[in-house]
Amino acid sequence: MFLTLLPFVSMGAGLIIGFQRLPDKVYKCFDTASTIALILLMFVIGGNVGTSKEVIAEIGVVGLNCIITCLCAVFGSVALCFVIEKTIVPLGKYQELLHEESEENAALAAAEDDNKKRRIDPILIIIIVSVFVGIFVCYEWMPQSMTWTLTYALWISLIVLYTSVGVGMGQQKSVFLYMKKVGFRILFFAIGVLIGSMAGGALSTLITGMPLKYAVISTSGVGYYSLTGATMLSTFGAEGGVYGFMVNVFRDITTVSLLPLLAKLSKSAPMASGAAGCMDTMLVPVTRAMGRELGLIALIVGVILTFAVPVLLPILCGIF
Repeated sequence: MFLTLLPFVSMGAGLIIGFQRLPDKVYKCFDTASTIALILLMFVIGGNVGTSKEVIAEIGVVGLNCIITCLCAVFGSVALCFVIEKTIVPLGKYQELLHEESEENAALAAAEDDNKKRRIDPILIIIIVSVFVGIFVCYEWMPQSMTWTLTYALWISLIVLYTSVGVGMGQQKSVFLYMKKVGFRILFFAIGVLIGSMAGGALSTLITGMPLKYAVISTSGVGYYSLTGATMLSTFGAEGGVYGFMVNVFRDITTVSLLPLLAKLSKSAPMASGAAGCMDTMLVPVTRAMGRELGLIALIVGVILTFAVPVLLPILCGIF
């Protein structure tokens, strides 16, 4: 219940702060806190891998298969959302219209585009390193009796990140105009992410030889690694649990690693890759790469997928 309400409470508080006309120093403090919390969150993701003996023990056997399955799932989601973006929900067109409506937004867009052309945001590299540092440090030195600290670190980092994102969105009124223009068509993106991911997972079995049930069900988790791993563990045993966990953890890592490339492919590519993770772990990286408008779209898609996965997983496990 706590984690379900966390995004809404934190972002609501951030929006209230963002709507206020506070000194620039206050908003810069939120930006700094957001960066620190993001690095901590990536460390925690890696730490959860490093402290899982079951996952570490199986990495040599199923790791490569999980990476291939993850890449196929991401490709499927990105490809299908690309088609949706070009045919049904033209995100770029809506964004251009919003920037044209305000000289301030147009100037902001030009500045952001110029910055993207000049260099890659260093934070994208730092958070990639943070994941692997988390894996190594927690594998080597964190005892099982201390793994509870990762849970508290996760909560703290998410509270800071959600609040900071809310502050940023509160400062940019164009975000809400953008949502009004897109409307319920955003559901097409959630459906595209899910169907594309499962289709990619199914196709990956031609390369990996992984059982079809493991590939399809694990990729239907679309980044929700904790629930997917637990559900597959209870249904199929240890091997299924490892597949469910690793495929979806790799999805977060893949999204972070490929974010500069995804940002160049299309407006929808980062959120298609981040999938359910856009509700929490992937929200700030996607927002940093693509702008606040797309960050809000990504958040809503992530929320839809996060609520859909707990319903879909038991159904698929029953079918297979």
